[in-house]
Amino acid sequence: MRNNARNLLLHGLAALLLAGGALGAVNATGDEANASTKPAPHSGSHATAVKAAWPRLKNGSRGTDVRTAQHLLAARGHRLTADGMFGHKTAKAVKDFQKKNRLPSDGVIGRDTWTKLTNLTLAPGARGQAVKALQVQLGVKADGIYGKKTKTAVITFQKKNRLRADGVARPATWQRLVAGPAIPTSGRDVRLDHRLALQQLAAAGIKPPVGRTSLEGVRARTIQGVIVLKKVSRCPITITGGTESGHNNGKYSHAKGYKLDLRTRDEGRCVTHWIKSTQRKGKPRGNDPRWYGSLNGISAEYVYETPRKGGVHWDITFK
Repeated sequence: MRNNARNLLLHGLAALLLAGGALGAVNATGDEANASTKPAPHSGSHATAVKAAWPRLKNGSRGTDVRTAQHLLAARGHRLTADGMFGHKTAKAVKDFQKKNRLPSDGVIGRDTWTKLTNLTLAPGARGQAVKALQVQLGVKADGIYGKKTKTAVITFQKKNRLRADGVARPATWQRLVAGPAIPTSGRDVRLDHRLALQQLAAAGIKPPVGRTSLEGVRARTIQGVIVLKKVSRCPITITGGTESGHNNGKYSHAKGYKLDLRTRDEGRCVTHWIKSTQRKGKPRGNDPRWYGSLNGISAEYVYETPRKGGVHWDITFK
């Protein structure tokens, strides 16, 4: 009996070791993003699949991602001026590109169209419109020449995002540049622990929250939303409030991971200007002005809170 019990124990240990080795092999995936999406232990979610939140561009869209798409379309032979404005000519070019690639030709750039557009590899020495698209995303001078500065910017980005840092822009690098960090497919229900939330923010160039702000249990979509906000506004982001106690408790509250507070003064003036000048103004919440918008499919409610005790800040709900 003792020998049988010992043999069973040894077999069990061997199985665990083999499983651990297999998991290690799965995680070592070269150029693919290694950012974990494991929810916080208390979330009750077991989601492991992830997806990228590609921006959805259509007639009337504006900004950096539109310029990127226009350069990529021009690289495929479409005659376009990369002015960052999605108009009739851009819509026509998108439809033509979609037809050639056997995609629904609706003139809207979504996940499938982005995947085809960014299915290319650029290395130092490359030139042309595709290089300009890469440079626009990196925020460096878009001269169309893949030189030393562009390579350095790519390597820096790859290191921050746990990609193979060799200065070569492959599809995985393009995905992170355009779509940002992957988020769990179960969407709103997945909650992250503080450490993982900080990792995702750091990869996007957002500094850790100030003071005693906690991100324990923050929702994956909330972190994705603030990352997209930084990208589209091109503003520094300072988080001053998360899931720590002291906030009101409600259905879409701080405690439940839907809200973040952002600084409005100093470096926060940039995002304040962006929200007020680009987002849709709605009815005030009490005495506090309110705006609405969408960040790559994540809805955002921006409330300019002015507490009686002081401490003006943006109270943003991501759904």
